[in-house]
Order: sequence, then structure tokens, then C-alpha cells
Amino acid sequence: MGKRPLPPLSVLRAFCAIAETGGFGRAAERIGQTQTAVSHQLAQLEGWIGGRLFDRGRHGARLTSLGARLHPAIAETISKLEVALHEARASVSVQTVSVSVSPEFSSQWLASRLPDFCQRHPEVELKMAVGYQRPVFQPGGLDLAIWLGRAETGLVQEELLMDEEFVVSSPALSKQLPPRHAIMAAPLLRYAGMRHTTLDWQRWYEQVTGASSEADPPFDIAQAVASSRLFETCADMLEACRQGQGFALVRSSLVADDIAEGKLVRCFVEVQPAAVSYNLLYLPNALLNPSAALFRSWLLSQVRSSA
Repeated sequence: MGKRPLPPLSVLRAFCAIAETGGFGRAAERIGQTQTAVSHQLAQLEGWIGGRLFDRGRHGARLTSLGARLHPAIAETISKLEVALHEARASVSVQTVSVSVSPEFSSQWLASRLPDFCQRHPEVELKMAVGYQRPVFQPGGLDLAIWLGRAETGLVQEELLMDEEFVVSSPALSKQLPPRHAIMAAPLLRYAGMRHTTLDWQRWYEQVTGASSEADPPFDIAQAVASSRLFETCADMLEACRQGQGFALVRSSLVADDIAEGKLVRCFVEVQPAAVSYNLLYLPNALLNPSAALFRSWLLSQVRSSA
């Protein structure tokens, strides 16, 4: 065996996630990281090995012959390691907090900030449930939920982010738009989970435009939506938008970093308040768990610093 240090476990997990989901965006959502971080980790592994592990194309990422040989061994090793570590932790007292969060919020807002929580509180095991299911609070289950919408009766609700809805595009596409009727100049982009976020192209268009003038060229928003390209995840849609493939209707909190870094721009002046906000939900006694109280305090501080 060589003396060169092995790649970190996070790099190997990213490799397996890409192999098992077939795409960088889906892999990022699975492991709760950004798509950029996943790409960097794969580059690190390919550099360590000295060969390509994936062929990248329009339809995602496919394992090369080298990657296909490597994946089963790495996946099995990680599985065995996880079992051994969890069994060891189960034999001692462990501080845990279980949090439910939507895929968009996880990949576009929370993932880049979580390393800070882990560095500050290495003694806390953070369990993340990523999905669109309405959170169910039961003994031994969820402690906290970041939910787009209001709380049910009996739950504590703390508002996290006041969002706006607007349309973004790549900077290059924005510069090419005509001064009038620019919405007709590029495809509309959607992703499968948009209905869970209450983002709706037709509602947005009708609310910001009102009644159209007879002199305006006809634009059938329903037809434009029907023919729009549908992506599997929000991360996939935003990556296509960054590449100039069309317009994306977004919530402000989820693209703040992209806009700050100049990867996306607001391409129209029309903007409207979001119909619902992201809220932190929990049972009245949830903060008796010290780890849940720590995560809540940390989350609220992150929200304040991003405002």
C-alpha cells in the first residue's frame, strides 16, 4: 500500500451519490451539498486516481469503465463503515437533532452554511430528512422542520425568510433581451418540485402584467408553460439557467448567492411578494432537547446575517 493519504470520506460519498443518481444536481440534493461542491469533490477524486470516472453529457453523468469497477467497492466499504460507526455511537450517549427540510432549501440555502454548525458543535449528530412530505412530529422523531407554509395547530412557528418572487436568467441572456416583450425571447424553465413551492409561471405572469393591450403581440402563457422544459430538481433547473438556456421563476432566498456572485441576474423589473414564507416549526417542548435548541439558535443567526 502506498503512503499517499486516501481521499476524504466526503469525496467518496460524493462519487457514490453521482453514480447512484446519475447527475450532479441530484447528487448534491441527496447529500445536502451544493452542486459546485460535488463537482470539486469529484475533480479531487479523479485527480487522486489519475483517470476519468464519469462521462458527462446532456443526459447526466455515466460511469466510465474505470468508475464502474470502482463504485461497488467504495459503496460497500462506506456502508460497512457507516454501520460500524453508528453501532459504536449507539453504545454511548449521543446528542442528536433531527431536522426536516425541502430539497430546494437544503441545496440552495442550507448546504453551504451547515459546515459552520458542524464546526461549532462537533458533539451534535445532525439528522436531515430532505423531502416534500409535511413534517410529522412524534416522540423519537423530528425535532425541527423548515417548512414552506404555516404551522398546524399545536406547533410553534417562527418565520425565517420573507421571500420575493421574480425571474432570473444568465447575465449573457439578459443582455440580449429586447426592450419589449422580452418574456417571449427565451424558454421558460421549470422543475418537478415547483408546485410544492407555490411558484407558478402563469400566476406570476398574470399578476405582474394585468390585462394586455390589444397592440401587444399575443403571448399564450399557458402554452409557454406547457412547452417549457421540465427538470428533475431545482439545482438542475438553476444550472440550466446559469448556462443561458432560459428564464427561471425563483424565490429570492434561494438565489441570493447566485445573484451576489453574478451567476444569475434579475432580468425583469417585475417582482412580487411570495405567497408563503419559510418557517421553523416544532413542538412546544422540542427545545428541551439541548441539541435542538442549539440548532435553532444557530439557524436564526444565519438568517439574520443573510438578511
